[in-house]
Amino acid sequence: MIRKHMRQMAKLALLLTPFVFAACGAKKNLVTENNTVNTTNTGNVTTPTESNVDNSAYLAKVINNASTQNAMVANIDFNLKSGKKDITVDGKLSMKRGEVIRIQLTPMGLMEVGRMEFTKDSVLIMDRIHKQYLKSSYDQVSFLKNNGIDFNALEALFWNQLFLPGEKTLGKKQLANFKVDGTNISYHMGKMDYQWKTDDNVERLVSALATYTGTNSGKSLLGWDYSDFKNFGGKPFPAYQLITLDTNAKGTQKVINVGIKLKNMKVDGDWDTVTKVSGKYKPVKLEDVINQILKIQ
Repeated sequence: MIRKHMRQMAKLALLLTPFVFAACGAKKNLVTENNTVNTTNTGNVTTPTESNVDNSAYLAKVINNASTQNAMVANIDFNLKSGKKDITVDGKLSMKRGEVIRIQLTPMGLMEVGRMEFTKDSVLIMDRIHKQYLKSSYDQVSFLKNNGIDFNALEALFWNQLFLPGEKTLGKKQLANFKVDGTNISYHMGKMDYQWKTDDNVERLVSALATYTGTNSGKSLLGWDYSDFKNFGGKPFPAYQLITLDTNAKGTQKVINVGIKLKNMKVDGDWDTVTKVSGKYKPVKLEDVINQILKIQ
């Protein structure tokens, strides 16, 4: 039974790949190819101009209500649905601002079978069952580069923060680009549309949606819903995040839903941010892994 479960988790490790690259594949939704976003919450939003005072004041509250902690460690229930697959596994989420976002999968708490890690310079996916890994800088793989992968935008989504594509800070000038309609925040740029929804009673983000409308490929969607807010370092943080992806990989339509339930959230930065890959692991190409993914029903 345990061996069968491990094999199932190995497939999950593979299924993680389209999550990473589809999420980032929708990144034409999130960033321009040559710009980065730094969404670290400094709390320093400058005084808005009179013509935009209401919008800027509201956006400033949304920004300031986000967590200001620099590190987090939490146990997680990781659920992935793709096609006929519906798999839930124990795991761990570890984050340090500006450095790393790491998800480890540990079924039944026995052993780590898969790891997905984002750093400022690279993406790492490890399949410990088959002892193989994929590691690349964001600009060395055409699939990533063409889709505008950016670490800081992903970081903002995981940390439940507002961001503006191509901007490092959110001051008066940047806030003027957002449109606020009640509890809805939006921004349009070329073929990209961004929408955030805030709580009716508290100025905090409860969802984010990025939509890329292409000429030939149709729409590519990335949705991020936040719920079950709990105290984390003095501010509410979403203990449940639901990620919905609808995108094309190799011309095949894929819809992937990822639910991450955070448990025992701790402000803990006392851990190594560098993952060293053993020489026993075999490197694999992105294209080979994606081809395997598309065969999984």
